[in-house]
Amino acid sequence: MNLSSGLSFCRMRRTSSTMDGFCHLYLLMILLMRSGDVETNPGPDRIVSEKEFLKLSKQIKPSYYKEVGINLDISIAELGQIEKESQNTSDALMTVFTRWRDKQPPGTDIRALLAEELESSDLGSLSGKLLAGSLVPNRTGAPVRLPGSQPQPLSADLIERCADDLRSKYRTTLCKIRADPLIPISIVQFGDMYTNLVLEEEYRQSKRPLEYSDLFDLKVNGEFPKRIMVQGEAGTGKTTFCAKIAWDWINDSSALQKFVWVLVVPFREAKQYTIGEIIKSYLSKGNPATACQITEYIRSNPKDVFIAFDGLDEFDGKVVQQRKADSKSECQQPKPADQTKVRSESKMNKNERQKLMQPKSGSPTSATSQPRVKSAEACGSSSERGEIALGDILRSDELATCPVLVTSRPWKVKEIRWDDSLSKRYTFLHLEGFSKENVEDYIHKYFQDDGAKTDQLIQLTKENVIISENMAPYPIYIAMVCLMWRELGDEKQEKFKSLQTFSQIFDEMFEFLKVHYAQKEIADLDSPSFQAFRSQIEKLMEPIAQVAFTGLQENILSFKEGDFEQCSDSIETACRVGVLSQEKKLSSIYDKSNPYLQSTIFFPHKLFQEYMAGAHLASLYELDPNEFNRLIEQVVLPRKEEFRYLLYFTVSQDKTVAHHVMKCMLQGGIQNPEEMDFFVDVSFESQDLDTAALLRGRISSLTIQPLMTAHTIAGCIFTGLGVHRDVVSLISYKH
Repeated sequence: MNLSSGLSFCRMRRTSSTMDGFCHLYLLMILLMRSGDVETNPGPDRIVSEKEFLKLSKQIKPSYYKEVGINLDISIAELGQIEKESQNTSDALMTVFTRWRDKQPPGTDIRALLAEELESSDLGSLSGKLLAGSLVPNRTGAPVRLPGSQPQPLSADLIERCADDLRSKYRTTLCKIRADPLIPISIVQFGDMYTNLVLEEEYRQSKRPLEYSDLFDLKVNGEFPKRIMVQGEAGTGKTTFCAKIAWDWINDSSALQKFVWVLVVPFREAKQYTIGEIIKSYLSKGNPATACQITEYIRSNPKDVFIAFDGLDEFDGKVVQQRKADSKSECQQPKPADQTKVRSESKMNKNERQKLMQPKSGSPTSATSQPRVKSAEACGSSSERGEIALGDILRSDELATCPVLVTSRPWKVKEIRWDDSLSKRYTFLHLEGFSKENVEDYIHKYFQDDGAKTDQLIQLTKENVIISENMAPYPIYIAMVCLMWRELGDEKQEKFKSLQTFSQIFDEMFEFLKVHYAQKEIADLDSPSFQAFRSQIEKLMEPIAQVAFTGLQENILSFKEGDFEQCSDSIETACRVGVLSQEKKLSSIYDKSNPYLQSTIFFPHKLFQEYMAGAHLASLYELDPNEFNRLIEQVVLPRKEEFRYLLYFTVSQDKTVAHHVMKCMLQGGIQNPEEMDFFVDVSFESQDLDTAALLRGRISSLTIQPLMTAHTIAGCIFTGLGVHRDVVSLISYKH
C-alpha cells in the first residue's frame, strides 16, 4: 500500500474506530518518514534485528521479491542466484536483507533506510510496522521521533565529503563543452572553449552592463540579493552560465570561496524532486549522507550554500500559487484550462500506473513525463519541517536567506514579474549571449588550427548584418555556423552567406547532417541510391518529430527508450545523424519506477526538439487538417509565448501553413506593442510575402524602439511596415 492508496483506504474506513486508529498510525509513520522526521535513537534501535528480517521475509509476497531486491541495490543476476540457492522466496528475501545490511557503511540508520525502500516497493504497511517497531512486539526502544526534532546533523568531515562529491560531479558532467553541438564526441575541457557572455542588469526602465566578475558583489539595499533571475532567449548560453559558476567554485574563485556548497540544479532533470533528494543523487554511492541530513544542513546554514536553478521554463508547475491565510503554500489542483493532463504517479494505484506505463505509439510514456514523487511535491510544496520542494525555494517560502540564482526563457519570468509580492524579492538580470569581441574570440577558439577559416568567418560576421545581429550573439547559432563553415565547400559557403532567419540556419543544419550521414554510406551524391537513402532518413525522422512535439506539450525534454518503442530504427538513425543523443546511466536512487540501467535519450538542445516539433505540426496541415487546427487554436496559440520558437519553425516549413497560422493569430487581435513585435517575428521567420501582407493590413507602420531585437527590426523591414532597409546599417552592435 503506497501513501495515496493508504489515504484512500483510510477514507473508506472512517466508520471503524479500530481501523481509524490504524490508519492514523500508518499515515503518521509514512508522512514522518517521507518528510525526514523518522529517526531511530543511536545504538540498537537503528539496527534491524534478525527476527524482524525474518518477519519481513515471511510477510512479503513472492511477487515483490525482484522489486524489493532491486530497490536494495541487489543486481538481477545476484537475485536470480540467491533464489536458485534458496528453499523458497522467504528464505531468499532473508538472504537479500542480510546482504544489503552488510553492505551499508558504519553509522547508517538501517531501520529508516529499509523502511523507505519498503515504502518505495509499495509495501507501505510493512514500512510503517518496521518504523513503529511492531513487527516483533518485545523490541525495545523508541524508533519514531516526534515532529519538530531533527535528524542527526552532518559532521564537518561529511560536509566536506559532500562538497568533494559535488566538485567531482561538476567536473565530469556539467563543466564539459561540446565544440560541435551535434557531435557527442566533440567534448572539450571547459577552459578550452568557454567564452565570456554579456550580462546586463535591469535599471529603472532600461539595462546597464554588469561584468560577470561583479555578479557576486551585487547589492540590493546594502546586501547581496537572495533571489536573482537571469533571463535569456533560447541559445544565449544560460546552461553554460550555470556551468561557469560551478567551474569557478571548483577552482576556488575568490567570489565563491565563501560558499561551502554550490548546488547547480537543472530543472530538466529535477522535475518534482526535493532539494535534498536531488543533491543526494549527485553524491558518490558510498556517501552515507541522507537527503534529510542534506536538507537540514541547507536549512540551518543557508548563507553557506549557493543554489543555481537552470531552466525555469522547464519547470512543470507554477511558481506563483494562491495562498490561504496563515499558510505557506497551497496545493492547487489543475484547472480545466491547464495544459498538463498527466496525473502524478503518486496519486495512482498500482494498476493505473501499470496501464499508464504502456507506451502509446509515438508518444512519451507517463513514466517519463511524471517521475514517481511524493504527493506533497506534485504541486511543488513541501511538508512541515521535512524535505524542501523546489517551488517553495522559488517562492521564498523556504530558504529565504539562501542566495538563489534562476535562469529562464523570458516567457516564464513573467509569472514572477506579475506577482507584486514575489517580484520584489527578485533582482532581474539579462543574459544577452556574445558581444562582437566575444564572437571573434569564440571563432578563434573553434578554428584554433586553421587561421584562414577563422579570418573568413569573422569577416562574414562583420559583412552580413543579419548574421552578425541575429545569429552571432547566440552561442548555439554561432557554434552551428562554425561547424558548417568548417565542412562546407566554397559554393555552399556562398549560399550560407544569404541566411537570414533562425529557421533557415536550422534547415541548413539538418540538411547538412542528413547529407553528411548518407555520404558515409553512399559516396556518389548524384546517384539514385543516394537520393533513396536520404529519403529513407527523412522518413525515419517523422516518428522522432512526433515524439518531439508530444514532449513539448507536456514539457518533457528527456526521454526513455520506451517512448520510442514503436520506432527503434528511428532512434538509431537519429543518433547517427546527430539530432538525438543517447547515454546509459543508472536511474536515480529516488526513481523507483525505473530501477534498472536506463538509456536516456535527448535532443542536443531544446531548440532542436522545437525544430522537429515544428516540422511535425506543419505536416498535419495536409495529413490531418482538423487536428492541425485544434492544436494551433487550443494548444499552441494559448501558450504562444512558451511556443515562440515552435511557431517560428512551423511557419517556416510551408508558405500555405504560414498564411493560415497568421490568420489564426490575427483573429485574436493585437493587444499591445510587445505582441506586435511577436507577430512581426513570426512573419519574418515565414519569409512569405503574403503572410507579411496580412500583418500590413492591420498596421501601417512600426516605430523602431531602443530595446527592439535585431530579429524584430529585420522583420519590420521584411514586412515593409514603413521602415527603410538602410536603418539596419545604422544600428550599432548592441554589445
